[in-house]
Amino acid sequence: MQFVKFRDLIPFAVVFILACAHKAPPIARDRVAPRLKHIAALNNRQVQFTFSEEIDTLSLSPKNFLITADTETLNIISLYPSLSRTEIVAITPLQKMITYNVSGTVYDTAENRGNFTAEFVGSLTPDTIPAWPVKYSRGRGYKEFFVQFSKAMDTTSLRYYIIPEKKLFLKWRNLRTALFSPDSIGDTLCYDTTYYLYIKEAKDISQNRVGALITSITPDTTYEPLILEGKVLLNDTLLKQGLAIIKRNIALGISRVIQGKFRFEVRDSLSYDIIVLYKNYSGKGEVSVGDTNCIILEPGSVNLDSLLH
Repeated sequence: MQFVKFRDLIPFAVVFILACAHKAPPIARDRVAPRLKHIAALNNRQVQFTFSEEIDTLSLSPKNFLITADTETLNIISLYPSLSRTEIVAITPLQKMITYNVSGTVYDTAENRGNFTAEFVGSLTPDTIPAWPVKYSRGRGYKEFFVQFSKAMDTTSLRYYIIPEKKLFLKWRNLRTALFSPDSIGDTLCYDTTYYLYIKEAKDISQNRVGALITSITPDTTYEPLILEGKVLLNDTLLKQGLAIIKRNIALGISRVIQGKFRFEVRDSLSYDIIVLYKNYSGKGEVSVGDTNCIILEPGSVNLDSLLH
């Protein structure tokens, strides 16, 4: 009797398995249109729409929404997602405490179109919650700065510094996202330099002041920084907060003083000049990586503009 080897049966087994296999059913396409579940005025400038599913935010347009009361139209200045893409916030002029009628069109992420009509009562409560930065450029591999805020901003209110000084042009992608791009080839960010953005002042569309922001970037993707740090004393006590600026003839970086300490990422271990500012006090000294760097503040204010320009 001749026996068949197992390896000779493998091709037949594979064919048998493929022949018996069942095809998986095709993935069902989402064909359900998004529905408006809830609408409410958050304050006298914001109306929140809550939908049954995530909305395609790229297709959001104020022209697709209409808010009216009798013969009056409440314009929509901006639309953007709130805590998630199921919640959309509309920025409006000041509302009245009257009933508004709303109609509009949105699209979900599967491009299903949803039409809706609803009504809400306007609010007289002022918007008192300041916006805050929710996303911004930071670290290696960036050639420009961007900052995205949590709410629509007053685009004329932003005051900022680029350190070391570069002419970066401020452009608003929308009312929430600011871009800081080189104004010319000569202002392109250099690979061997770390640049700092210090937003000194900004207001949201309701004129609430936004907290200051400091962030830093470099176009270099292989940058391995050294850490320069030290402490700041005021009347023999660690300074709770302040600003520190490092220099070599020109300002090279800026950092917050937090709980009495400053910290910088630098590219070499040579010494730097440092100036620390807090209200009507200031202090300066020479600092370097690995040293016990201690700055003592004394009465006397220093103009920030003079340091950064």
